[in-house]
Amino acid sequence: FVGRLVRATMDSVFFVSAGGPITVPRSSVVELRQVGRGAMREGIYWAPNPNDTRLFIAPTGRMLAKGEGYFSDTYLVLLLFAAGVSSNFTLGGGLSIVPSDDFFRNNIYYFTPKFALVQTPSVNVAAGAFVGFAGWDLDGSEDVGSFGILYGVATLGSSDGSFTFGSGLAYGGGDLADRPIIMLGGEKRMARRLSFVTENYVLPGETNAAVSYGLRFFGEKLSVDFAFWNAFGSDVDPIFPGIPYLAFAVKF
Repeated sequence: FVGRLVRATMDSVFFVSAGGPITVPRSSVVELRQVGRGAMREGIYWAPNPNDTRLFIAPTGRMLAKGEGYFSDTYLVLLLFAAGVSSNFTLGGGLSIVPSDDFFRNNIYYFTPKFALVQTPSVNVAAGAFVGFAGWDLDGSEDVGSFGILYGVATLGSSDGSFTFGSGLAYGGGDLADRPIIMLGGEKRMARRLSFVTENYVLPGETNAAVSYGLRFFGEKLSVDFAFWNAFGSDVDPIFPGIPYLAFAVKF
């Protein structure tokens, strides 16, 4: 139930909802939680975006609160678990689950630490890394290969509408890229349970870009992303509407 709290006693909770006054035995109350005025629109509760620490693949500058966490699954084969170790530090880890005759060698494993640098209601800045390991080496040898990206990211705005800018240096096989990757993205809430999301990448000095656009459907805990990825540039031919992208996340 969502409503205005009138009185709470040891035995009962009294409040008024859109349907009128309600009395609930205290023994039946699992949680009593206050929501901000901005969460109520024309008497209807709009739950906050449960997946506002990410766009599609890239992180935003926002952090998980201490004790919060989520599980995400991309394309059904890329799994990720993340948790707020503190309000300033989020740690995630995951793996791919592509079936093969040598599961441990033919999949990848990764972890994703992120540190908060600035946290305000409208400005959030963080730094972090995606650190991956493969069962095969990137140069063809028998050793385990490593790859990933070191990044910084800033998000401006609220969870209902924001712009995210990020930059990072990729590495693989022991070599660090000589130019950073630039990421530009954003999210705009369109309805109570729907947001438009975009995430785009460019490499300075190159004419090609990777572009994505799609929708995020969500409730209080679950979010589902459906989008398309495409490439644009002088030496690539984009396809319409793009390569489908599908992922979901559950917050806990």
